[in-house]
Amino acid sequence: MKLKLTSIAAMSLFTCAASAQSSVTIYGMADSGILSISNNSNPALGYLPNSTNGGAVVGVKDGGMGLSFWGIRGSEDIGNGMKANFNLRGNFSTQTGAGGGPNSSGGLSLFNQEANVGISGDFGSIKAGRVIAPVFYAFAATDVRGGAYFGSSLTGLIGLNSATGAFAGSNSNAPIATIYNDNAIVYVSPKISGITASFEYAFGEVAGNTSAGRQIVGTLAYDDPHLKLDAIYYTGNDNGIVASLNPQGHTTNRLMQIGAMYTFDALSLSIGYWKAENPTFPGAGKNPAKFGGAATTGSLNMINYGLGYRISPLLNLTSGVYSIKDNNNSANKSVMYVVGADYALSKSTKLYLEAANVNNHGSNMNQSPVYAQPVTAGVTTHAWMAGINHRF
Repeated sequence: MKLKLTSIAAMSLFTCAASAQSSVTIYGMADSGILSISNNSNPALGYLPNSTNGGAVVGVKDGGMGLSFWGIRGSEDIGNGMKANFNLRGNFSTQTGAGGGPNSSGGLSLFNQEANVGISGDFGSIKAGRVIAPVFYAFAATDVRGGAYFGSSLTGLIGLNSATGAFAGSNSNAPIATIYNDNAIVYVSPKISGITASFEYAFGEVAGNTSAGRQIVGTLAYDDPHLKLDAIYYTGNDNGIVASLNPQGHTTNRLMQIGAMYTFDALSLSIGYWKAENPTFPGAGKNPAKFGGAATTGSLNMINYGLGYRISPLLNLTSGVYSIKDNNNSANKSVMYVVGADYALSKSTKLYLEAANVNNHGSNMNQSPVYAQPVTAGVTTHAWMAGINHRF
């Protein structure tokens, strides 16, 4: 009996020790509100710029601050100061209750945002699988509006992609730059003197051609209590280009961006400059007949400005301007103006109200104030949204 009790005690101690070294957490966010937006495009055409006007829409929308998601993440202490980590994360709709979201192939996946495993330690961290690209974390940190799904640098980047005339909406294969990547390896350095570096390599996995579909990302970020800086370099091969526009293949799309945000007491100021190129479309903005009449361009710039003011610990005001220019045709341009306010009911729950006006000029300009809500090219769009955001 004594031996049996001792064995049980030993097993209990081992179980406790093991559980103390590992953890699994369920986490996520639910975000829903009422959206009113004018001049929606034909949904069947996705993000391809078009003049078809579907009119105004008012209704319940998932995602003002961000699309609703849930995830499971965990870590295990594997000794020598290192941990093994995993992260599974995917969208769900507060409108319908449907789970999963768009993947790189145009279908749906349960964990469409992240599905990766890796290790971390004093050297930094490395992970492999489907990832949120370092591009997102870099530009979101230097924009007063952050990476919000209503009027921010994120929707501005979607505007750059759609202005090429070749972006069908796939979130992992874009003619300028992507937010989610399959088959990726990401390294993030430890923070040294406020500086963090990230590097991503996403394999194209095309048989017989190791460069086709490949994506490479490098970012630098500086962070202190007042100043945030970032720099991005992205290059991708054959990402999401319409086949008829790219008969030779193997062209490279590039994105370069620098940004800064300074916070002094309650006031925050931000600025960002973006240079986007895709050699598949040289001069297409001036000669669309060469590309079957498609509104395509190979050179775009965007500049964004932001101003924020925290009235109280609970109430925060933000605003931004996002201006896109087609370097091949000066008549093609887009400017988005956004204002927003959020009020914290608790550490986890916020109410928000935001409004935007977008002036799109030109057949390839359809910058939208709302992520995943394409609008008619070449016309002015107004939108507002009021909602609630809860993190768990």
